[in-house]
Amino acid sequence: MTSGAAADRPDSAPHYRDEEPRRVAEELGRAAEALAGRLARLTADDWHRDDPRLADPRLTVDFFTRHLLHDIAHDLAEAVHDDGADAAHAENGAATHLRMRGFHG
Repeated sequence: MTSGAAADRPDSAPHYRDEEPRRVAEELGRAAEALAGRLARLTADDWHRDDPRLADPRLTVDFFTRHLLHDIAHDLAEAVHDDGADAAHAENGAATHLRMRGFHG
């Protein structure tokens, strides 16, 4: 999703606000459906599976999924409230974080 105005500025990270909204919505919708399908196929044991290569056994599929959803919520809030002002971004992020506390296990 780096076409359009964001692709013309290699020194800056692309923003969804610089993209064609319909295309972004379609791409995000397909990605969300794919993720939901994968998560729906997980068994109860899968949710508690950890990676023995990681130092903390609490880093399970459940943990990473909660944090993924938390990040998505922040990104959505940024997209909805993004007016390009850094101060507004920080304020919106803090408010979103307070609303998203339920995603923390």
